[in-house]
Amino acid sequence: MDAGRDPLRTGDRLAITALNDRFGEALDHAKLDQFLDLFADGVIYVNGDRVLRGVEELRAFFMARAEAGRVSRHIYSGLQITFDQGGRATGRSVWLTFAGEGPVPVSRTDPFVVADVTDEYRRDDAGTWRIATRHIRPVFRNPAIAAVGAKA
Repeated sequence: MDAGRDPLRTGDRLAITALNDRFGEALDHAKLDQFLDLFADGVIYVNGDRVLRGVEELRAFFMARAEAGRVSRHIYSGLQITFDQGGRATGRSVWLTFAGEGPVPVSRTDPFVVADVTDEYRRDDAGTWRIATRHIRPVFRNPAIAAVGAKA
């Protein structure tokens, strides 16, 4: 169904929701290639003070994250999507992250961060929605759990 016959853009909304679902699944289960495929060329990924530009910077950071033994689970809610006239959309959601290090099961399950996330999505030439920018703004952060890449 095209956007002209579906003013709610149901198909696009489902595709963007699935994109966010795949983000959590790939990140939480160390599926790096699947994770990186979710992003548009030239992606900008901002998490607090950390800014990653392009898929190769994401690859280096998230590979180091996995090699450090990071274990995480991401849960999101409240995804609100607005569309522009072209192949772009903006999403806003709230993400809850549990994080730790070591083999599963990790003995502590305190939340690591609750964050507001603003995404800009872009539909590529093949019609696939990808994340063009992700801006993560921590609202609550657990100081007892070190952020990946934090200096001790």
